[in-house]
Amino acid sequence: MFNENLRKMRRKMNITQAALAKKLDVSSSTIGMYEQGRREPDSRMLIKIAELFGVSVDYLLSSKRSVMLTESVNDLADRVEHVLRDKNKFENCGAKVNNDTIDLMVKTVREGIYEVFQSAH
Repeated sequence: MFNENLRKMRRKMNITQAALAKKLDVSSSTIGMYEQGRREPDSRMLIKIAELFGVSVDYLLSSKRSVMLTESVNDLADRVEHVLRDKNKFENCGAKVNNDTIDLMVKTVREGIYEVFQSAH
């Protein structure tokens, strides 16, 4: 599972194994072995990888179904955020909003989406 998730995230970011290796301060062959499932990272490296990709360690180690659900939740949250950050939509309705208000709305909506997701599983 980890090997598939790592490969998928690396490809999604459109970076090579060599570029990822450089960011993580390991050899390219280490990344290759991770992706082939021939080697597992230690806990410090898992944390480093998770931080680099902006995901949780749980996400890195999750099954395919769990990863797909998490991606769906993230995609939904990203789409909602995109709509909320479009100030023109608010201003066309006659409402004036500042960045702090939008940040608060985005945070509230994201938390709500994740809360619903967590309670359903």
